[in-house]
Amino acid sequence: MRRRWALSLIVFSVSVTCAAGIVWACADYENDDASSFAPEYFVNKHYSPFFYDSFNRYYYGADSSQIIDNNSRYNQLIAGEWRTFLGQQLSPAQVDFLLFHSKKQQADSLEKIVLNKLDGRGKTFFNYLPLMKDCEYYSISEGDGWYEKVPRKIPPANVEKRITTALSGFRDPFIRERLWFQLVRYHYFQDTTGRKAIVSFNKYEKEFQHNFLYYRTLGYLAGAEYAEKDYAHANYHYSLCYNYTWQMYLPSQWSFHPQEEADWRQTLKLAKTNEEKITLWHLLGLENDPVRAIRMIARIDPHSEKLDLLLARLINTEEAGTPQTDGTITPHPPLSKNATVGLIDSIANLKTVSKPYYWHLAAGYMHYMYADYKAAQHYYALAGKEIPAGNNELAAQCKLLNILLSVSTLPHLDKQTETKLIEPLNWLADLRDSKKQVANLRFTTALQFVTDTISKIYLRQGERVKAETFKTAPHIYVDSMATDSLEKLLEKPAKTPFERAMLRYYPVKARQLYYQQALLATYDENINAALRFMNKADSLKNSDLPANPFNSSIGDCHECEFGLTKPAVTPLKFLQAIQALKQNIATGKDVYRSALQLGNAYYNITHYGNSRLYFQTDLTGSPSQPGDYDSDYKAIFTSPNIAQKYYEVALKKAPDNEARAKCAYLLSKCERNDFYNNHANPSAYEYYDSIPPAGQWVKELKSKYATTAYYKEVLKECGYFRTYDGKR
Repeated sequence: MRRRWALSLIVFSVSVTCAAGIVWACADYENDDASSFAPEYFVNKHYSPFFYDSFNRYYYGADSSQIIDNNSRYNQLIAGEWRTFLGQQLSPAQVDFLLFHSKKQQADSLEKIVLNKLDGRGKTFFNYLPLMKDCEYYSISEGDGWYEKVPRKIPPANVEKRITTALSGFRDPFIRERLWFQLVRYHYFQDTTGRKAIVSFNKYEKEFQHNFLYYRTLGYLAGAEYAEKDYAHANYHYSLCYNYTWQMYLPSQWSFHPQEEADWRQTLKLAKTNEEKITLWHLLGLENDPVRAIRMIARIDPHSEKLDLLLARLINTEEAGTPQTDGTITPHPPLSKNATVGLIDSIANLKTVSKPYYWHLAAGYMHYMYADYKAAQHYYALAGKEIPAGNNELAAQCKLLNILLSVSTLPHLDKQTETKLIEPLNWLADLRDSKKQVANLRFTTALQFVTDTISKIYLRQGERVKAETFKTAPHIYVDSMATDSLEKLLEKPAKTPFERAMLRYYPVKARQLYYQQALLATYDENINAALRFMNKADSLKNSDLPANPFNSSIGDCHECEFGLTKPAVTPLKFLQAIQALKQNIATGKDVYRSALQLGNAYYNITHYGNSRLYFQTDLTGSPSQPGDYDSDYKAIFTSPNIAQKYYEVALKKAPDNEARAKCAYLLSKCERNDFYNNHANPSAYEYYDSIPPAGQWVKELKSKYATTAYYKEVLKECGYFRTYDGKR
């Protein structure tokens, strides 16, 4: 059972402390629910904390002050009552300060300043103020944090006598009601059985009108009844508080908690009017059984506003169980077996609902989620005729649902269907780009569904280029023909209206495609083609590489080499240098140095080198581990084969043992990286914790070049190699 203090949150003094704030703090996430149906358009804004949110106890998009600022929940109402009582004796700022911010000493000082302006009511206010402040000591709390509990404060024993003495002395009903409130609240905190609070409530209750303070006091009665396990009366009284004013919605709903069907039936019997019955069913539906609650409220009054919230929660809950972002709709169980759809239909078909367009949109959307597209179309058509003229938000909601429906029913895509898609595609893109703004419209999930679905249809039809514009896939960019087609589409001078709409969804620019082709040509060692493409890559060709790719180092500490080369090497200069080095080898000029630098260049543009930024782009990604690369790129960006080829050429042309030692060591690094690539585990990389076995080049380096200065430098810098050498 809940902690007792949390059960009467409705009435915690000037400041109501509500555990909802704790729940909010514990579930501080963005609302990522997949939704295309905005309750804001159909439901009174005061119900917004109760909109469906699978991540939080209360709706993340609601006014957070309603949910978490429990210490000032009723401040405006309380201050307004006192200002009316006092008239012009104190300014609004003075009233607010005295009620909510002042210490007793500050109140005394202000009283002396305004004493000459006070009549009997003003003096009564200042006499009541110290007692009110003392009562707040035990009744106001910051609530429990998510990791520690706040100790319960025990009311001082002398407070009860001060309250009862004041009650016997004051005759003004305004003050007497506040003293009654303080007495009931005192007994609630002082007597954990709840009995004393019930007695003090009943003793004075008939004196007072059923106003705001009466219902705050009634909330304490409900908490006391809950403590006595009189759940039927407790929940009935919470529902009366809920029904009195929207400011009491949240704490009343939080406290409302039937235990079982038996006490729930007893609560229903206590309802004196149809509106009270509706409120009870409404509260039950918010937590437990929305379908049953909707059915019962509709029987009593299908025009009731309290149906609106339940319907919105039902729709949004159904959405949460319907995948809408992978290009397919996964139908719910067959319609004939689902009572929910039948219930929504039956109410939507009534002539007495308050918002026919709402019920028709909801019915249509429910049928849509169950893949009954014909029925969805029928209800959307009805709603379209009923939406109030000039209501742009409702019109946008209706349009969004119709777009989902039309895309879901596309059998194929041809010129005719593409023409029909131009306007909705541009409309969705305008929303995404904030060129159009419709408050609260939930279009993100719908937009994703539309683009995914269109892409899948194009793929099914074999139109890979059009599919790519709606949903990018890494593997297409290793296909030179497909990339060429995308470049031509982007640079086409006279695009059709559909092509212009389509390309609004394609995030890639022509310069990125040219850079991609230059990249792949680099690894194919087709440097002339790489340069041709790179020269078309606009600003990308002149971006800086972080380190000099023609250098080698004993250890692979990528960041250690960043920024050391001035001026920095650019991708274009990199390719131009490779072309020159290859020309040197072809003509037999300075072959050792040229081959060594080519080996370094191709080593450094692998995963293990210092110039990974050369190939890590928006199209290829930026994995941190060799096993994380997309299958289309893994072999290209992790393989040491090209570097190894040039290091072997350098070894053959090396002028002395120092040079040969260096080549052998660099070849051992390629060998080691090859081991890493072949043993990469996509989910864990324990192989980094063990040393790869010594391969051919480690053995050769040790057996042939152990007396060289370079070998000693390797031993000094490389812990792995010291292990191989047996000196670690």
